[in-house]
Amino acid sequence: MLLAACGSSQAPQAGLRAEPRPEPEFVLLGEVHDNPDHHRARAEQLRQLIAQEPRTVVVFEQFSRGQDAAVAQSRKERPGDVDALIDAAKFDRKNWRWPLHRPLFEAALQSGAEVRGGNLDRDQVRRIVREGDAAWPADLLTLRDRTAWVSAQQDTLRKDIQDGHCGAMPEAMLPGMVQAQRARDAAMAQAMLDARKSGAKRVVLIAGNGHVRRDVAVPVYLQAAGVAGSDIEAIAYLETDGVASEGSYDRVERAPALQREDPCAQFRR
Repeated sequence: MLLAACGSSQAPQAGLRAEPRPEPEFVLLGEVHDNPDHHRARAEQLRQLIAQEPRTVVVFEQFSRGQDAAVAQSRKERPGDVDALIDAAKFDRKNWRWPLHRPLFEAALQSGAEVRGGNLDRDQVRRIVREGDAAWPADLLTLRDRTAWVSAQQDTLRKDIQDGHCGAMPEAMLPGMVQAQRARDAAMAQAMLDARKSGAKRVVLIAGNGHVRRDVAVPVYLQAAGVAGSDIEAIAYLETDGVASEGSYDRVERAPALQREDPCAQFRR
């Protein structure tokens, strides 16, 4: 709006309101995976979004696209049963530290929203790391090849992955790890696109902050598929000491940082 006003040859007339910005069809809610405050805050945000638009589909990073049929059957047989749903989804309770994500699943089920998986199976991710393009699902390879990708984006992902491994990742492994990260981002984007095509009026992604970044993650693939940037809202949930790169997110919400063991200690050991 400010840019439009600056570009206009006339000042807006007093008493006239600017047109409200349409609600985005694709909303991405990030997280620090082990911060329970993030999950509670996003669960409330999710309830509000579904109340505004009941025809909402919620896509979760926490399980794969391949489990959607089992999840849908679980909803028919045991509606509202969170534990039945995550069992059907083959949700990895240990690695995702269940029940941290329970508020989000409860918010989706109690609001009547459809739930889908957005990720790739772990075995497929490992194959992509080792084999590259040959292991990519065909639909994701098509989407990736439509996506503009420059060396600065490649370098950003390499640095993020290396920093996430405390500088201990062997350089020879980084190209494969970048491929895997891109494949997972493309998978989540494709899951959101498929939900929209099936009739959803809004699609919400629940994922880590790294997957909702506008510059290198899911939004890049959504826009490559023709989604307007204005139809995407990327919201990071960071801790009070977290740093957001400029332009990575549309909005940042913060919660106190947890007391944790030094994450690099395991690499030193």
